Amino acid sequence: MSHDNWSKLYDKVYQLTFGGIYESFTNTTLREINKILPAGSILDFGAGTGRLSIPLVQQGYEVIAVEQSSGMVDVFKEKCAEKGLTFPIYPCSIANYSNGSADLALAVFTVLSYIIDEEEMLKSLQNITDHLNPNGLFFFDLPDNVFFANPVLFNINRPDFQRKVTINPSGVHQIFNYREQGSLVFDGATKNYEDEFPIRQWDWASIDRLLVMAGLTNTGRTFPTFNGTGSTYKLYQKR
Repeated sequence: MSHDNWSKLYDKVYQLTFGGIYESFTNTTLREINKILPAGSILDFGAGTGRLSIPLVQQGYEVIAVEQSSGMVDVFKEKCAEKGLTFPIYPCSIANYSNGSADLALAVFTVLSYIIDEEEMLKSLQNITDHLNPNGLFFFDLPDNVFFANPVLFNINRPDFQRKVTINPSGVHQIFNYREQGSLVFDGATKNYEDEFPIRQWDWASIDRLLVMAGLTNTGRTFPTFNGTGSTYKLYQKR
């Protein structure tokens, strides 16, 4: 499973990569979620280590987190224990989730790109719809073409931190091989890690078709706040 073998390093890797921009972007995303749903219940699909779920719970939302990587779930639970927070965290895929419903579902920070099969995508989107309350909302993003245009996404080489990320065509339509290698100081020791998995460059026409098939409609709402971030964000509603 992607990220499993470096889940404990994940947060620090991204903080070292983006610096203050990482926290700023998290806060920007939270503010947009606050505007979409000022209060209520949220399903956070692809929750990672709790980047959004934890602050949303602290803001008073009823949150259910879903994360497929067991390593990320372990880190997520450790962070919740440290903060004295208790809320449901389910270690499963979007398609296999089968618990409570919510007013708003999230799949942000390129979560849908990890689903590379159209049948699995439709199953996942249908399951999201099935777990939305009446007139519930689905907020998500897809990476822009620029994300896939350069085979080297990151190549950081500092004395205390190295990270190289490449994205190369697999030879199958819209499928790319994501490969990551890195080294950093963590808990007083140098840690090396690597990861490799397929991702898909979904086009909006295909995703919109599948969303409609799953019972979701584009609200037409735009999110200019995210212009220039490398992803396009959209909001759909359960019919």
